[in-house]
Amino acid sequence: MSGPDDGGAPRARPRLVEALSTAGARSGILLLACSMAGHIGNYLYYVLAARALAPAEFAEVSAMTGLATIAFMPATGVQAAVARDVAALTARGRPEEARGLARAVGRRIALVQAALLLVLVVATPAAVSVLELSSGWVWFVGSLWIVLGLGLQISLGDHQGREAFGRVGAILAGPQGVLRPLFLVPLAIVAGIVGALAALVLATVVGMVLAAWGRSRDVPAGPAPALPRVGAALVALGAFASLTNVDLLIAKVALAPTEAGLYASAALLGKVALYGPSALALVLLPKVTARLESSLSVRRPALLTMGATVLTGAVVAAGIALAPPSLVTGIFGAAYADAYALAAPLAVAMTLLALVHVHVMMSLARGDRRLIVLVAVAALVQAAGLLLSDTPGRMVLVTSLVAAGTLVAHELTSPYGFVRLALREPRTPHAASTPDPVVHEETR
Repeated sequence: MSGPDDGGAPRARPRLVEALSTAGARSGILLLACSMAGHIGNYLYYVLAARALAPAEFAEVSAMTGLATIAFMPATGVQAAVARDVAALTARGRPEEARGLARAVGRRIALVQAALLLVLVVATPAAVSVLELSSGWVWFVGSLWIVLGLGLQISLGDHQGREAFGRVGAILAGPQGVLRPLFLVPLAIVAGIVGALAALVLATVVGMVLAAWGRSRDVPAGPAPALPRVGAALVALGAFASLTNVDLLIAKVALAPTEAGLYASAALLGKVALYGPSALALVLLPKVTARLESSLSVRRPALLTMGATVLTGAVVAAGIALAPPSLVTGIFGAAYADAYALAAPLAVAMTLLALVHVHVMMSLARGDRRLIVLVAVAALVQAAGLLLSDTPGRMVLVTSLVAAGTLVAHELTSPYGFVRLALREPRTPHAASTPDPVVHEETR
C-alpha cells in the first residue's frame, strides 16, 4: 500500500474541478457567455427601438417580432432534430452521411423559404389591414427577416450536431445579439420603422454568412440518409414555446391595457432567467446523443447542465429581487414602475421552465416521449389557468405552479429527473447490455 510520499498515484483532483475541465463543460461555459451577450444585445435593441421610435411605431416593431417568435417555434424543432441526427451519424463514424443530411435539409428548407416569402408578399394588403401597419414596406421587411431567420435557426442544427460550439456561440452573440442594436441606430434614424426591421435583416444575413463559412469543407457530402423525424421535436418545443410565450398573448387579451403593459415589461426582465442558460441545452443535446450511441453514461453532463441552469436562474432572480425599483423605470420609463414587483417571481418561474427545457432536450436525445406528453398537457393547463386569471400576480402564480408541477411529474415518471439522476445512475438498455463502458466513464 503506497504512502503519501512514496511515489504512489497522484491525488485525484476534486470532482467539481475535474468536471469543469472537460471539453463539454468548456463548451457550455462558452455558449452560456455568448448566449448572455446575445440576450443583452436583444434587450438593447428593444430599449433603443423604444427610445428612437414613437410608441405607435414601436408597437409595429413589437407586432412583427411577436409574429416572428411564433414562426420560429417549428424552426427550433427542426434544428433539434437535425442536431440529434448529425450527432448520431458523427458518433457512428459516418461524417459523410452527416454532411449529406445537412445539405439535403438545407435544400429542402430553401424551397420552403421561397414559398413562404411568396405567400407573405401576396398577403401584404391583408396583413397591413389586420395589423394596422403604417405601410406595406413594414410587412415586407419584417417578412423577409422571418424567412431568413428560419433558415439561420435551422442551419445551427448542423453546427450543433458536429459540436462546433464556437461557431454557434459566435452567431448567438453577434448576429442574434449585439449586431442588432449596432445596426438599429443608423438605420432607424434613416428609415424609422422599416430601418429598425432592416437592422434585423442585416444582422441575420451576417449570421447566414457565418453559418455557411463555418461548414466543414474537408468532409465530402455522402448520400443523405432519411431526413430527420421532426414530429416529436416539433410537439415538444412547440409546447415549450407556448409555456414561455402564451402568457404575453393572454395578458394582452385578459388584462386591462395598463396591466398588460406592466406584465410585458416584467416578463422581459424575468425571462433573462430562461434565455440566459438556454444555450447550455444546445450543448447537451448532441453530447447526450453521441454518448448514448457509444453506450456511455450521460449522468455527468446532464447533471452539470441542470445545475448550471438552476444556478444561473437563481442568480438572475436574486439580482432582480435585490436591484432597486429604478432598474425597471430606468429601462422602460416611470410608467412601468409597478412592474418591479412582478419581475423576480417571474424570474423564478422562468428558472423552473429553463430546467424543463433541459429535460426536453434530454428526452429528445433519448427518444423518450413521456416528458413530451407531459409538456404538451402542461401547456394546455397553463393556457386554461391564464385565461381564468384576472390579475398579473395570478398569472405569474399559474405559470409557476404549472412549471413546478411539470418537474415533479417528470421526477415521478422518469429516472432522468434532476433529483433521481443525482442519487443514482439510471439503468438504460445500453448500460444493461454493455455495463463496462459506463463504469469506466464514471470512474475515470
